[in-house]
Amino acid sequence: MSLTEPLYQVDVEQRLEALMDRLDKEVDRFAELSVECAETEANYKRKYHRTVLQSPSGTVAQKEAGAHLNSATEFRRWKIVEAQLRATQQSLIALRTQIETNRTISANVRAAGG
Repeated sequence: MSLTEPLYQVDVEQRLEALMDRLDKEVDRFAELSVECAETEANYKRKYHRTVLQSPSGTVAQKEAGAHLNSATEFRRWKIVEAQLRATQQSLIALRTQIETNRTISANVRAAGG
C-alpha cells in the first residue's frame, strides 16, 4: 500500500491483526525469559554462595573474589538473559504504542466513512 492510496477499514483491521499476533508471540517470549532469568539468577547465586562457604581460608574479600571468579559464567548468563528480558519488555511497549496508533487511525477511517 502506498501513501497516495486511500486507507480502508479492512486495511487497518489487517494491520491490527498482525500486530496482535506479534503481541501474543512477544508476551509468550517475555514469560519464557522471565522464568529463564529467575533460574539463571538462582544458579549464579547458589554457585557464588556455595563457593564462599566452601572456601577454607582467607579474608572475606579473598573468599568473595574467589566466589566471583568461580561463578563468572553463571553471572554472565544471568546478565545476558536479563538483557533479553528487558529488550522483550521494550518490544512489548513498542507494540502497544503501535496498536494504540492503529486504533486511532481506525477511528479516523470509520469517521471518514472508509
